[in-house]
Amino acid sequence: MRWLFRLGAALTLGLAAAALARLPFANGPTEWEWPWRPPEAAGWRLAAAAALALALVAVAWAGAAGRIRARAALALLVPLGWLFTMALAVATPAGFGRLAASLASRHSFGYVWDAALAPPSGELLADYPRASRRLEQHARTHPPGAILAVRGVDAVGRRLERLAGAGERGLLATAERALARERQRAVDRRRPAPVRLPSPWTVVLLAGLLPALSAAAALPLHALALRLGLAPGAALGAAALWTLVPARSLFTPSLDQALPLLLVGAAALAAGEGWAGKLAAGTLLGLAGLTSYGALAVAPLVAAAAWWSGDGRRAVLPLAAGFAVPWTALTLLAGYDPWISFAAAMEAHRAIAVAPRGYLTWLLWNPYDFALLLGPAVALPALGALAVRGPLRAIAALFWATLALLLVSGGVRGEVGRIWLPFMPWACLLAAAVLTRDEAPAGRSVFALQALLACVLAATMVFVE
Repeated sequence: MRWLFRLGAALTLGLAAAALARLPFANGPTEWEWPWRPPEAAGWRLAAAAALALALVAVAWAGAAGRIRARAALALLVPLGWLFTMALAVATPAGFGRLAASLASRHSFGYVWDAALAPPSGELLADYPRASRRLEQHARTHPPGAILAVRGVDAVGRRLERLAGAGERGLLATAERALARERQRAVDRRRPAPVRLPSPWTVVLLAGLLPALSAAAALPLHALALRLGLAPGAALGAAALWTLVPARSLFTPSLDQALPLLLVGAAALAAGEGWAGKLAAGTLLGLAGLTSYGALAVAPLVAAAAWWSGDGRRAVLPLAAGFAVPWTALTLLAGYDPWISFAAAMEAHRAIAVAPRGYLTWLLWNPYDFALLLGPAVALPALGALAVRGPLRAIAALFWATLALLLVSGGVRGEVGRIWLPFMPWACLLAAAVLTRDEAPAGRSVFALQALLACVLAATMVFVE
């Protein structure tokens, strides 16, 4: 399998060079390109991110080589992964202002705005398709879980505002100005605007929380890898690779960053023994599905983890029962209709993101976008897992078959580097299993390649405006 690593390394270096040279193909097709970032935009902040990347690489190398204990390595990987993401997110002249503006924006993040604009939660859930018509595209094409979650964060933010105030300077003031500018922009364009804006604390909390939840997914990923039979070094390698996946950091702020924690957590619980864990796994999977319909595409991988736990068919019932819990609760308590809401969301998704884009264009470019933002040094070894014997081979086959079906369906045209982010922890798991088979130190160079690619992409392209 060493040839896969060598090819992945060569492709990674080639893509990094193409991005630095700003070659026309490197940032995607003309139908949807990632804009080039001005050369002077990185500055010292990117240097700080690079230093954090080196620290991540050092911990990953030491942990995968067994030089430090797994518990200590994970205790370092998660906070370093969070800091790395935050450093890349603010590695622009605007700094935190860019992050605050993205969270406050109607079009970029969207949910902070829509959580304030939407009717009360009971009315919102009772007829979600009708109530979401005044909202922006993310709310119209997703289930209501994201809005409810942001409202929960806003409740905490308002409590903090009462206790500590909004602040006249610093991050809170920047967030407050971003919210005010977005409302004025909506008023100027004669768009609906909320009467009461979210708390600036909400923007600050989300700015730190989303990357933190993303980095924390390394913990259940490590547990899942061990339960699927990976060696300790490979399991730690999978967790380390996840912290260095470019898409995980470059799409800050994004709701997709938080989904892997729910989905990988569900898989780790499903892979354990006993029906209680599988019931909890199903509930986490249901909550993820209520946040994003895209999370439902990962359900077969969670079910496969439950199947290979040794319970086989007996694992399906508690998993399905747990999945139904949050959906049933909203239906019974608030009158939410999941089927009508799903149909309305798919119709809006087709009109907004499918119909205007060419099928054949994205049949070719989606794999490129996915490989670019996952990293070829991870994608190719993950493909090599199809040749590994045992349950991992079946999971690899299911993983790639699911992505292939999504690709040929044409339902996702562009931005798969973000939309398929919830699949990427499984790619890290598969790649780590392949790269550590021969215990070759060269295979651990993948950590450095991933860090390099993430920093180069952050310095050359704009992924969230």
